[in-house]
Parts: sequence; C-alpha cells; structure tokens
Amino acid sequence: MKKTPQQLETKQQDLSLSLDNLKDIFQDCDDIVFRPLEMDDVRGTFIFFKDMIADQALSEIQKVIFNFLLEGSAKPESSTQLLKALNSRFVTGKIAQSNETSSIINDILDGNAVFLLEGMDSAFVFQTADTSGRSIEEPPTDQVVRGPREGFVEQLDTNIKLIRRKISTPSLKVQYLTLGKQTKTRLALMYIQGIANEGIVEEVRQRIKRIEIDSVLGSNYIEEMIGDAPYSPFPTIYNAERPDRICGDLLEGKVGILLDGTPFALTAPALFVEFFQSNEDYYDSFYSASIIRLVRIFGALIALLLPAFYVAVSTIHQDLIPTPFLIHIAGFRADLPFPIVVEAIFMQITFEVVREAGLRMPKAIGSAVTIVGTLVIGEAAVQAGIIGSLMVIIVALTALTTFVLPNYKFMQVFRFGNIPMLILASLFGLMGIIVGLMFILAHLCSIRSFGVPYLSPIAPVSKGWKDVFIRAPWWSMENRNPVLSEKNVRRGHLKPPLPPKK
Repeated sequence: MKKTPQQLETKQQDLSLSLDNLKDIFQDCDDIVFRPLEMDDVRGTFIFFKDMIADQALSEIQKVIFNFLLEGSAKPESSTQLLKALNSRFVTGKIAQSNETSSIINDILDGNAVFLLEGMDSAFVFQTADTSGRSIEEPPTDQVVRGPREGFVEQLDTNIKLIRRKISTPSLKVQYLTLGKQTKTRLALMYIQGIANEGIVEEVRQRIKRIEIDSVLGSNYIEEMIGDAPYSPFPTIYNAERPDRICGDLLEGKVGILLDGTPFALTAPALFVEFFQSNEDYYDSFYSASIIRLVRIFGALIALLLPAFYVAVSTIHQDLIPTPFLIHIAGFRADLPFPIVVEAIFMQITFEVVREAGLRMPKAIGSAVTIVGTLVIGEAAVQAGIIGSLMVIIVALTALTTFVLPNYKFMQVFRFGNIPMLILASLFGLMGIIVGLMFILAHLCSIRSFGVPYLSPIAPVSKGWKDVFIRAPWWSMENRNPVLSEKNVRRGHLKPPLPPKK
C-alpha cells in the first residue's frame, strides 16, 4: 500500500533518505524538478523548485555538481568530506547537511536546492532560495515630513536587517518560530535583553507557541490569537510598518513580532496613549509635537462625540442653543421628513459606502470618484429635502477628524464608535453621552495588555507622563515607562543643552 505524505513525515528522525519517498511526497507537484545526475560510477539526484531559485545561483550549483561528478574517481568516503568538497567549489552561497526527511522537505519548499548522492546518508542543501521582493520604500499609510523613508517589506530577513541596522547591539535578541501546519510561516520574536521585562517576553513566547492553525497569512492572525480582550474594539497590540517605530518600542522595553510575508510588525504590550503618538512627534520640535498631539486628542473627541452632541442639543436640550441660531435651525428643518437621528445615521452610512468604494476602485479614478460622489450625493440630498445642510457639515467634519489618528485600527474604533453614542444621545440627550463615556472609561480601565494596564501611566498613576499628552524635550525624558521596563528604567545620563558662552 502506498504511504501518504503524513505517514512519511512522521517517521523516525534517523530515517535513511530515500528518493522514492520524496517522489511520493511531491507527487503531482509539477513545479518540483527531480534531475538525475550520473557519470561513471557516481549517481545522484538534484531536487529544486524551478521558479524559486535565481538563474545565476542555479547555474552555479549545476556547475559545482558537474565538476564534482567529473572527479568521481576521487569521491569522498563520508558525507562530512563531501560537504567540505562541495563548499570549496560553491562560492556564491552556503551548503548545509541534513539527514531528516521533514527538514529536507522544508528546505525544498523554502526554495533551496537539495542534492542526494547514492551511498551517502545525508542530503546536501544549497542555501540559494530567491529572496528578491519589493524594494524598500516609504509606507503609504504612515508617512512623515521629516524622518526616515524606510518601510518594512514582505521578506522577514530584510525587515530584521532594517532593525539591526538601527539597533546595533548584541542585546537585541531574535528568536525564530514557525506557525501554520500548512503554510509553515516563519516568525521572529525580538526584544532587547536587559530592557524588556523577562516575564512579558516569556508570556508572549508561550502565547505564540500555543497557536494551532493551518495557515498564517498576515500579522492580524497573530494579533487576534494572542491579544487580550478579544471582544474589545480597542487593539491591545500595536502594529506598524516603519522600522523606526518598532525600534523605538523595543528600546522602551516592548517585544516585537515580525512575520514573513507581511510588512506589518507587531509590538506588545500596547498602551492606550501610544495610539495618539506618531513618528512625526519625535522628528519635530517638542513645541510643535505637543500641539499636534493635543490636536489629535481633540480630533478623536470630535469624531466620537460631535454627531451625538448635535443630535442631543437639537432634539432634547434645545435651551442650550442661542435663540437666533435655534430659529435658523428650525427654519431649514421645517420641511425635512425624517428625524435628525435618522439623518445622521443615513449620512454616516452613505459616507462609509463612498469611502469603501473609493478604496476598491482603481487608483486612477478612485480619489476623483470619492470626492465627486460625496459632493454630488450631499448636494443632491440637501436639494431634495431629505437631509439638512448642517447635518452634511457635521458628518463631513466627523469623517475628516478620524484621519488625524495615526493608527488605522485605532481610527476604526472612533470611526464606528460614534453610532452607539449617537443612539444614546437621541434617547437620553447629554446624559446618554455621559453614560456612554463612563462605560467606555470603565472598559478601558478593565483592559490589560500582557499584564500591563491599558491606561498606564494614567490609571494607575505612575511615572512616564512626559510623553503622554505632550512630548517633553528629549533631555528631560530620563526614564522609560516603569510598567514596561522594571529593571532598566533610566534611558541614560541626559542633560539639558548648555547655554551659549558669553
């Protein structure tokens, strides 16, 4: 009876290599090439992915093996001697030795070339996988005016090099893991020894090791599997596609998670306040950075509360509106058929539909259709007497303020969170808004990210306030957040700039 690939892979680790077994495993895989090589009394087989090895490397490998076969009379007696002989001829790459079937299968699937020689108990793996991919460029979703223009790419090794180039210390530790029973996706766990909390590092490692899933195709798979508060809309793991952002988090004592095949890296633990921080804050003066950060916080409040506040004061708390303005509002709302809360929800949904359509359309026409569609629909709805012109302004301003938040996933919380607040305001007025904010605050206080309070250092109160609502000068931020780095809190001996000599 023919053996299945699963049965072949689960054999003992010391299983002698068999070409027939490998052919059974890769049956019907037309992209796997088995090339027999024979000269005199030397017989071997060359196995490789025909589309995953660079042409130059493939030619070099064939040349090395052909030259070896020409010297068949001097064939080494052991696999170790043969490994030295091949390495002496192969100058463009590295050759490894493997005697485990599962390891050889993974090497072939990774794009490496494998050479099997009759009479040898080991295979010889040519580390020549084609790792070419997208060039390094600035991320389109996280651009800065002043700062590095580098962004992560889909190749894990390239992303690690980008971080190593900025943090050049042996204290930066990198540990590789493999996830996905079918995809065999590589993952790198990164942290700085002596700064990161060892308990947090071990917790992240154990949570990743407990993941059992067939495929891991993006960083969000990991984020949902290991994150705290899975039913909360607030993210408990930070994601970014800029090396400088990840390096800054590692230097603060966080743990980085890089996944092969995606340009988005993760850091944990995540704090609520860091989602208002941008890379631009640390490349600009602390005056400008502090003002812009306060603008982001104010913009987040507008995105969450502006439609709800307008509905509350227009329907329940009309005494809060100045009389001339109230008369003006009542005048243009006299002929409108729907309640104001229905108008608000309708405009919110319409704007989201137009924005989603703009994302799915080709780039050449997407932005133009989005702008024209929004203007035409809004103007036509006002002219038709379906909605009020003031509601169009409110919804447009709310949508614009969501874009001031640097993190896209955090922006979505405020993007969709204003609808429940809108409903509460239409039912209970300002009291409904206050109750809604109390529920949000209580929920935020209950969240922890890998044991760290989500609202730290605000609640519970601790040190580290110099980089929360404002960004203090670098020379004054002497200490790291103690909840992230307990042993090595002090950044270094920092002093304010000296005054000029008289």
